[in-house]
Amino acid sequence: MREILQLFGNVSGLKVNFTKSSATLLRCSAGDVAPMIQTLGCPIVDFPITYPGIPLTIRRPTAPQLEPLVDKIAGRLLTWMSWMMSKTGCLAMVKAVLSAIPIHQLLVIGPSKKTLKLIERIERGFLWAGCAAATGGHCHVNWQRVSQPVEHGGLGVRDLERTGVSLRLRWMWLVRTDENRAWSILDLHLSEECQLFFASTTMLLAMAREPFFGRIYGSTAVP
Repeated sequence: MREILQLFGNVSGLKVNFTKSSATLLRCSAGDVAPMIQTLGCPIVDFPITYPGIPLTIRRPTAPQLEPLVDKIAGRLLTWMSWMMSKTGCLAMVKAVLSAIPIHQLLVIGPSKKTLKLIERIERGFLWAGCAAATGGHCHVNWQRVSQPVEHGGLGVRDLERTGVSLRLRWMWLVRTDENRAWSILDLHLSEECQLFFASTTMLLAMAREPFFGRIYGSTAVP
């Protein structure tokens, strides 16, 4: 592995700083750690780790492991002068910034309901009260109505739970429709999304002939 990284650095000019890197071992015994440290020259860390910006764990990330995401969203409020903004400006900030920060992680993982509720609490507080939290008296409209599309009478703020499901469903759609992607052969463990995907799509089987291999069958996903 070290030789491969060094060869990549020689070709591309992107040198790897092993002292600032870390390695995580999978299915290795305790006796394998010392030789790995000596060979790679970098510290060995255990799960969970972050790469790049995504918490990597063996199991589904817990709410404490996703606290940095919630803190990042809450930290953006410190740089805004909400008391100088109208409700329209606050709504634009919620839709364009606060709701956009977790998109990168929603592409890969399904956060717990607790994490989603904390993020929605920050969005709701900034929209109605200009702070990280708002009481019931400040909220003029039910948040379920706020998170509906504008054409359905809402304000167009993303429903993070449904947004995450739709983003992860796209991986399954691309696996079925674009076999040229490098990761299309991987087994995607998306149990909830799998049920929704197969319930909302229809597979059309097509038959073709090959000169030497007889008949082969392919499938196309149709929404």
